Amino acid sequence: MQKVQNDPFTNKKKSEFFRSRAAYKLIEIDQRCRLFNKSSKNIVDLGFAPGAWTQVAVHALEKRKIDNYRILGIDINDAVPYKGCSYIQGDLLKKETHLKIKQFFKGEEIDLIMSDMMVNCIGHSHYDHLGNMELCSAAMILAFDQLKTRGNLVMKVWHGAEEELLELRMRIMFERLVRMKPESSRAESSELFYIGLKKRDLNISLQELFSDKETLLKYSI
Repeated sequence: MQKVQNDPFTNKKKSEFFRSRAAYKLIEIDQRCRLFNKSSKNIVDLGFAPGAWTQVAVHALEKRKIDNYRILGIDINDAVPYKGCSYIQGDLLKKETHLKIKQFFKGEEIDLIMSDMMVNCIGHSHYDHLGNMELCSAAMILAFDQLKTRGNLVMKVWHGAEEELLELRMRIMFERLVRMKPESSRAESSELFYIGLKKRDLNISLQELFSDKETLLKYSI
C-alpha cells in the first residue's frame, strides 16, 4: 500500500482522471513514436480494460484535430467502453474474436494495434513469460492478417527466454523496432514494450513467420 501511495503516476492519474496509471506508459510511447496521427484512424486496443489506453488515444487524436477515427477495445473481461468508442468482450486466442474484429471494420484494414495484454501472473517468471508470449503471438497474427502495410503495432512484452524469437519476428514484420521501458513502468516489473513501426509488404507466410530461429534468420533484414 505504501508503494501505491508513494507512486507519482498513481497520484497523477487521480488528478487527470485517467482510468489507470497505464495511460502514462502509452503517453511516453506516443511521445517517442508518434503513434496517433492522420494515418491512425482504425485502431484496436487489446487488453482494453479498464480503458486507459483508448482514453489516451482519443485525447491524442482530438488534440491533433484528427476525426473520423474508430477505436475498438477487446478484452476477455467485461468492461465499459470509452466515449465514442466500441468494445467487444472476447478472447484473442480464439479465431472468432479475430473474425469479429474484421467484421467491425467492415473489411477495412487496421492502422494501429495496441496491446497491453497480460495473463494473470502466478508469480513464476518462466510461466508468466510463456503466457505473455502466447498473447503476443495472437497480437502478431492479428497484425499479419489485418494490419495495413506501413501500419504500427505496440505491445507489452514480459522479459524471458522466448523474447529473442519474438524480436526476430517483429524485425521481419516491421521496418523499425523500438524496445522501451517507460519511466511510468514500475522498476521491479519485467515488462517492456515492443513498438513495430511501418509494417512491411511481407513476402512470408504466417507459418514461416512462426517457424524456428534457423528459418527466420533466412528472412531477417
